[in-house]
Amino acid sequence: MFWRFKGIIIYFIIFVVIFQLLPQSTFAQEASGQREKEEVVLFSQEPDLEIEMFKESLSDEVLVNIPDDTLVELIETEENVSLIRYFQESSEGQVEWTGYVQNLHIIPSDNAQEFRQLRLEPEFDLENYQKSLIRESVSTKEEEKQVSTPGMMKEAPETFSGPSATEDVFNGVVIAKKTNVYINPNKSQILKSYNKGDILTYRKFDSNWHITDVTINGKTQPGFIRIDDIETAVVPQKKLKGVAIKSPVHVYSTASTGSKVLKSYEYGAILSYKTFTDGWNEMTVQVDGKSQTGYVQTADVGDLKTKLKGYALFDPVYVHSRTDKKSTKLKKYKKGSILQYRAYNTDWFQVDVVINGKNQTGFIHKNDVNNNPPLLSGYAFKSPTYVFGSRNKSGSKLKTYKKGDILKYRPFDSNWYTATVKIGGKDKTGYIHKNDVTEKPPLLTGYALKDSSFVYGSTSKNGKKLKTYRKGQSLKYRSYNSSWYTATVKIGGKPRTGYIHKNDVGEKPPVLKGFAKNASTYIYSKPDRKSSKLKKYKKGHQLNYYYHNSSWYKATVVVKGKSRTGYIHAKDVGKATDISFVNPKKVYSYNQMAADIKSLQKAYPDLIKYKVVGKSEYGRNIYAVSLGKGKPTTFINGSHHAREWLTTNLNMYMLEEYSKAYHKKKKIKGYDVRKILNETTIWFVPMVNPDGVTLQQQGLKAFPKSTHASFIVMNNGSTNFKRWKANGKGVDLNRQYDAGWKTIKGNPGRPSYKNYKGKAPATASEVKAVLKLEAETRPEIAVAYHSSGKILYWNYKQKGAGYKRDHAYAKTIGKMTGYRLIYPGPNPSGGGFTDWFIQKRKRPGFTPEISRYVIETNPPVSEFSGAWKENQAVGLYVAQESAKLYKARTKKKK
Repeated sequence: MFWRFKGIIIYFIIFVVIFQLLPQSTFAQEASGQREKEEVVLFSQEPDLEIEMFKESLSDEVLVNIPDDTLVELIETEENVSLIRYFQESSEGQVEWTGYVQNLHIIPSDNAQEFRQLRLEPEFDLENYQKSLIRESVSTKEEEKQVSTPGMMKEAPETFSGPSATEDVFNGVVIAKKTNVYINPNKSQILKSYNKGDILTYRKFDSNWHITDVTINGKTQPGFIRIDDIETAVVPQKKLKGVAIKSPVHVYSTASTGSKVLKSYEYGAILSYKTFTDGWNEMTVQVDGKSQTGYVQTADVGDLKTKLKGYALFDPVYVHSRTDKKSTKLKKYKKGSILQYRAYNTDWFQVDVVINGKNQTGFIHKNDVNNNPPLLSGYAFKSPTYVFGSRNKSGSKLKTYKKGDILKYRPFDSNWYTATVKIGGKDKTGYIHKNDVTEKPPLLTGYALKDSSFVYGSTSKNGKKLKTYRKGQSLKYRSYNSSWYTATVKIGGKPRTGYIHKNDVGEKPPVLKGFAKNASTYIYSKPDRKSSKLKKYKKGHQLNYYYHNSSWYKATVVVKGKSRTGYIHAKDVGKATDISFVNPKKVYSYNQMAADIKSLQKAYPDLIKYKVVGKSEYGRNIYAVSLGKGKPTTFINGSHHAREWLTTNLNMYMLEEYSKAYHKKKKIKGYDVRKILNETTIWFVPMVNPDGVTLQQQGLKAFPKSTHASFIVMNNGSTNFKRWKANGKGVDLNRQYDAGWKTIKGNPGRPSYKNYKGKAPATASEVKAVLKLEAETRPEIAVAYHSSGKILYWNYKQKGAGYKRDHAYAKTIGKMTGYRLIYPGPNPSGGGFTDWFIQKRKRPGFTPEISRYVIETNPPVSEFSGAWKENQAVGLYVAQESAKLYKARTKKKK
């Protein structure tokens, strides 16, 4: 259809063009009611094309195609189309057709011959030819008007003597920021001022000035406005149809973007307007039900041929064969596809597509496309996938994503998407190459990160567990959303879709940490116990390895200076909770304790920390170990006395068993270990007196020869040190604390294997270390384990509420352990750690004496099982009560 493809509706074929060029007798006959047949000739844009006749003036329904250069009868002319009668010759005779054709095709019969010749010329311009017809018609009409009606002539103001204004009246737009109207061209007085974009009516005066009428105090008078301050509107104005080529396109109240917006149109909307100036078109819009004249910028509209660019908003978007969504679907596009189309009507765009190698015209509904790129969701296809700072893969990288990560972006061009990323807390636009993302989630390979990583039946960790993977096992999955992956698993031999939480898997195999379970744990050259042994480890040794299969792990070892890949059987290694580091049923040395503290810290790094708080008199480390995560603290210690080292066994076993119970989420004697250790911290000094313990266990061989004589003297001439109770300098550490120190009974007055209180309180290195730790941690309750006798010391001169409080605690501990409570007299022999703690801090302190009573030696190892059974919950109880005391004390301070 020529008038559609042409895309420019030329509104200058008006009724006067046709009738003014016809003989005047026609009008006389029409006036008398006897209308004579009016003939015009229809011409197509190019020779031998056809002209479409439509059923109605605004219809798309074609009745018949009329050959080029056909004489027809003109019945009625409207603004854009004319009603005609056409007689078609056929084998059956003449067929009469009545319908509408575009005025563009109509040439008056008097001008037909001239038109036939002119249109064959190479440079012939149909539009200019029809403009010439209009000028001839208008010129003729103006001449007739001038004969019948005097022209308009206004005189210049009396205040100015000069040339008079022309008769022609013009419209124009103020182009200066502020334009003044003067009483005369001398600028002697300003009558009125106008803003940029205001529309004025005026007549030409001379080469520098126009005359315009202004109203001052209700009276109209002429004024002068400079020619440079105003742009004259186009005459005559053309009626045009065009399309909005930006979004939004505003219609303003004046020809200025600073004026009020009367109405706005979306990109691609078809608009009707008239030419006004080079920069503005005039347009009538409906505002609150009333017609109002507004102005639209010429740069904001294009002709109906303008190619519009937009994006498919849905998936899919169809191109239809007709303007009907039920019509044949010619082609489909994915969401975000970049499309080019042309305006067609209020609901449809026209688009060219290629079907089976042939060009075809189709239609896209306006609701299916938009000039604003839609937000798309896709997946990183590579690892890594970059967001670049520019459309250049060699440019800066703003952000990095892993394969399968869900991304949000918008289409930009045929090769790039735009994406908004946060850089330094601020949004920044970057670019992702189209080859680096995919619409469908890629298949990913990852590894279970937890000891038990589950595939669930739904996206909920409370849902049914379909399958379990061990830490380090590989599995396949695809991205589902920001928190979950989908995975296909076999259930009863049938595939089923499940869900894995993103925190439970990772793209790299995790390093597994375990501990050798056997006295001799081997690394084999192959996953076969019969293969050669590459390396051997002792029980409790920490190992790093990777998952290989359900029976074997893979590890890298160094053999003769070279790295080798070896294999550990799954049964030969385990978690910390699967093995025991501490063996309390043997003579437990200082060196064994130091090694076990380090092993326990590696086994339970989330719970256990240790530090050296001082040195013994002979330079051995005094270790302090913390267990737990809370602020309230408890202090437990052992082996103040050398021959009482079974209390170290108890301290160390307590450390390990509490840690195991925490990780296994088990209770001990009804106490919630996990809850208590999350809320409190227990500090242990398992061996306060490492020199004395070492001497008692190993004798003189553990010390320099130069010291042997002095040790023998302190031991009353004996080389058997099983009765040794003091530190390495012959000082009884539990008589060194400044609580009744001066009145301590039974002091030998010199260094000895027992009972010597020293020259002054708190002078022994070991006591200084204990007091330092206590000052740093400020425990709410302290427990100093001793042996033997199965009794409980709890009181040192407390009175009133403190006595009542501590007595209640002591009775509970006595009931737990079965130990008898000791009630000292009014003047007890002091110097002990808990004596000092009770007196100095006014807080509860307890000294349980484990084991049956033994005389002048260490309790046998066989006593440990009973001691553990009696005391296994004591540490948890005092930690629980410490938390309560801490809470009450801090609340009171507030």
